[in-house]
Amino acid sequence: MGVNTVPSISGQTRKLVTLTSGTSWTVPDGVTFVNVICVGGGGGGGGAATRAGATAGGTGGTTSFTGASSATGGTGGPAANISLGTLASPSGAAAGTAGTANTGMFGTGATSSANDGSTTIIYTLNARSGSPGQIISSTLSTTPGASISYSIGAGGTAGSAGTAGTAGAAGGSGRIDIEYWT
Repeated sequence: MGVNTVPSISGQTRKLVTLTSGTSWTVPDGVTFVNVICVGGGGGGGGAATRAGATAGGTGGTTSFTGASSATGGTGGPAANISLGTLASPSGAAAGTAGTANTGMFGTGATSSANDGSTTIIYTLNARSGSPGQIISSTLSTTPGASISYSIGAGGTAGSAGTAGTAGAAGGSGRIDIEYWT
């Protein structure tokens, strides 16, 4: 958690706090309201398999701050599967790219390629990326010194590779931004 201070306006100083872990925040002295932005966890990217068995990415977790509207996590990306059988020869793959921590961004889906046992037909499968977590803002009345509970949504899990495939990538976790004046 970090606190950023901005030059004063009308005798008060604007402060910004970003919560990325933990479970409670204590309202500073003299603070009677806060603006809260909740960012849900991003969905994970789907896996891709040329011999079947790849799975979809997981849904990101919900970010909540007591009294504020919660931000739901993004959905996981669907998998891409084809069953070319044992004759298929994997010829290329690209794993997904993970969403950056505390951004609520999605993980990307994987790509997998194979030929059908001959060298003339190449099948390329592109799994889908997850979706980003919601971003919800709220203004809350607060009591100085009160402890407010919160939870940070986890990023969705990566879709698995299956047989002769490639895994997707995990989504980024969420965060909470708090703005107040002292």
